Amino acid sequence: MPSLPPGSRREKLEDYSKTWAGVSWEERKIKSLDGTKLSVAIARPESSPTVTQDKRKHVVVLYFQGNGSSIPPRTLMLANILRAAAKDSPHEWTLLALSYRGYWTSSGRAHQRGIEKDAQAFVNWAIENYGQNRENTEFILWGQSIGSGVAAYAASKYLKLEKTTGAARISRLVLETPFVSIRSMLAAIYPDWWVPYKHLWPFLRSWWDSEDALRKIAESSHPPKILMVVASGDEIVPRVQADQLETLCKDLRLDVIRRDVLGALHTQASTLDQGNRVISDWMADRNINQ
Repeated sequence: MPSLPPGSRREKLEDYSKTWAGVSWEERKIKSLDGTKLSVAIARPESSPTVTQDKRKHVVVLYFQGNGSSIPPRTLMLANILRAAAKDSPHEWTLLALSYRGYWTSSGRAHQRGIEKDAQAFVNWAIENYGQNRENTEFILWGQSIGSGVAAYAASKYLKLEKTTGAARISRLVLETPFVSIRSMLAAIYPDWWVPYKHLWPFLRSWWDSEDALRKIAESSHPPKILMVVASGDEIVPRVQADQLETLCKDLRLDVIRRDVLGALHTQASTLDQGNRVISDWMADRNINQ
């Protein structure tokens, strides 16, 4: 839903600059695998050290947004988490937020096959531009809602190539308010046998399948650590979806941690203080059990 709320495609980063408090943002244009022009918002804490000067590790976070709205209104939440992660950290931090085709100022029309190309191009571009020092760079993929399916897909595709390219590693994966698959969501939302919707999955225009992506991730030689962030009051994704994903990750022997954000609705898991602390502390490798 790239055009909801109305006017979301006309928003500008600078419209939200008063909320950034110590984080700078800029917009950059990249190209998808099929040449579609995409917008990427780049954030950096203004006090972050420069890795080329002090040889410190560079942590690069790749953010995949949810289904509606655009990147600019998310910059407040993203800036808060980036600033919290970078606080007292000896590392350099950068956050890259992808605008899928048809969203914000990106060209084209939103559809799954196209967004798959966008996600792969985004990861490739980030690795190429920020991962030159393989041993000194850490990449974290973070997806929210529909974006969790996009992030899991992107990670599975890149990790498959990583075996032969020897490129920089994706070491962490944040799945915020995730789901098993769009098909499973139909069955979870409409469980009654007389309701026909769950039987209409062959006609879905989007089928994001986190289970399939996680199975492929588990086959890689160095699968990333996974953080599942679940909204306890999620009114869109049933809780059973997170339960199934958590069980799947453990069955696949993936390193997974799950945290439920108390009182959070679907869009609040990363905006409430608890969710903010969990995500930022886990990214910075601080104890999230405190």
